[in-house]
Amino acid sequence: MPRQKIVNDWYGYDVDPPAEYCFVVDGAYLWYLAARRTGYMVHPGASPGAYCANLWKYDAAEWFMRAGDGLHYLEFNLAPNGAWWSCVFSEVRVPAEDNVPLAGVKVCSRREGNSWIAMAKIPLASLPGIEIQGAGLAAAFILNSPDQIFLSTMDELSGEPDFHRPSCFPIALLK
Repeated sequence: MPRQKIVNDWYGYDVDPPAEYCFVVDGAYLWYLAARRTGYMVHPGASPGAYCANLWKYDAAEWFMRAGDGLHYLEFNLAPNGAWWSCVFSEVRVPAEDNVPLAGVKVCSRREGNSWIAMAKIPLASLPGIEIQGAGLAAAFILNSPDQIFLSTMDELSGEPDFHRPSCFPIALLK
């Protein structure tokens, strides 16, 4: 899969090596791949392939998807070891009352030396009220734990790092 690179952190400083990501839609699934060629620190309670809260407290790749109506959004976290977490928000930082983990998520990961790659396969049917066409979609990374740096593809990176800015998620060019 061809990968995009994020080469600057939230504040515009160079990130070396860059974080890499890729989104692919195949008609039934959204595939998300994240990678980096350096060391990492994974949440101590995160088991490969398992659902685990608070992944963002350690190194994690994330993505955020806003519904076309802009009223709600989804956050998905993927750890370098393949652990994952998801949450639907009804408004900024307010989890939806009916929030449940996404159904049918499959993940895999590989680590070689100080490099890692993780991939998640998410059924499009499990995305709660979000159509790929016209959705806002931003990739993000929290890296270099415990001295975390923040990276994102959001349209605006001002102030302190905050990935929960649905109005700044660029419109996805996925079909």
